[in-house]
Amino acid sequence: MSDKIALVSCSGLSPLGLVVRAASVELALENENIVAACITEYSAQSNNCSPILDDAKIVTITGCGDDCVGVILNEKDVGSVKNISVDSIVKAYDLNPLDAVRLDEDGEKAVEILKRYVLNELEKL
Repeated sequence: MSDKIALVSCSGLSPLGLVVRAASVELALENENIVAACITEYSAQSNNCSPILDDAKIVTITGCGDDCVGVILNEKDVGSVKNISVDSIVKAYDLNPLDAVRLDEDGEKAVEILKRYVLNELEKL
């Protein structure tokens, strides 16, 4: 996995939004070829997205069924190579993060599971 990967993820103020943000940032800090991109930055720009997405494979990570990340990128005519939904992952592991401000025990477990899942999916790209 040597290509640049931009993780564009949910930034919602919800327990799953926190899980997604924490996992994305940790993956970027731990992997030289991964950057964590802020969807709020892109929604605020009138015409385009940040140069951070240039020459990157874009992977979106959603926190809920609203898929705000996908909607915002579609409005900017930016596509992604993969969409990952944290909701289905936490359900598969019977986790229920409850805090939107600090990771609780299930939130911490969900972050680690999501990170492993994302890395596995990136290997397939």
